[in-house]
Order: sequence, then C-alpha cells, then structure tokens
Amino acid sequence: MSSNAAAIRRRVNPQQQPPQPKSGEKQTPQSPTNNKQMTIQQVITTMDQRLKQVETIMQNNGTNNNTNDLSVIVDEFNSRFELIVTEMNSLKDIVMQLQTYTMTVNKTLFDERINILSDLGNNAIIPADNQELQSGSTSLENLEDANVDA
Repeated sequence: MSSNAAAIRRRVNPQQQPPQPKSGEKQTPQSPTNNKQMTIQQVITTMDQRLKQVETIMQNNGTNNNTNDLSVIVDEFNSRFELIVTEMNSLKDIVMQLQTYTMTVNKTLFDERINILSDLGNNAIIPADNQELQSGSTSLENLEDANVDA
C-alpha cells in the first residue's frame, strides 16, 4: 500500500522533483537572454555579428579553393549534361522505332481486312443494328454508294 501511496503522490506533485539530466546528454548553460524576449535591436545586433563571423570565415577559406573547385564542378556538370543528351537521343530513337513498328502492324492489319472484305464479294454481312444492310443491299453496293457520296 505504501508504494501505491508514494506513486500517487509523485503523480499529483510532479513539480517537487527536479529533472534528472541523462548521462549521455551535455547540458548547456542558459544565458539570461534566453529566459526573456530580446528586443528588435538586440536581434538585429546579434544577427549582424553572426553574419560578420560567417563572412570572415568564408573570405579566409574560400578564396584559394574556388577556382579549382569551380572547374571541377563545371566538368562534372558538362559530363552529366552529355550523359543526359545521349540518353534522350537513345529514347527518341526507341520511340521512333516503336512508332514505325506500330504503323507497320496497323498497315498489315488494314491490308488483311481489305483482302477479307474483297474476298467476301457479294456475300452480305447483315448486322442487326444496321438498317441499310438489312434492306438487302450488299456490302459492295454500300461501299460504292459511300464513294459516290464522297
């Protein structure tokens, strides 16, 4: 029972226990400016100081290595661009071959359909939903009528 009472007291009054820092974490001391809000002038001054530090670091480290690094970067971009151009050209050729194949297959199917229809001759195919063919005219007569109208 005493352990239950102690657990209840801990849950009810959690503010009394100070937080225990974990052994793996490093505590950073809090500055007084973190506890209260900074004014706009303080923020501007802090940002100005940080920018000046970054600029001085970049000026000291960046002047000597920029020309060598720039040429390496340009060469890398050039090689990647050439690779992309080559891949695009190969894709274009593949698409052209696919279109040619598709057109050839379509022409073959169309020619076969014409041969089949011409072999039927005067044999009429009468679908149930076509009123002109049900009137007794043949498919050859219908084709001739369509050519006269055009």
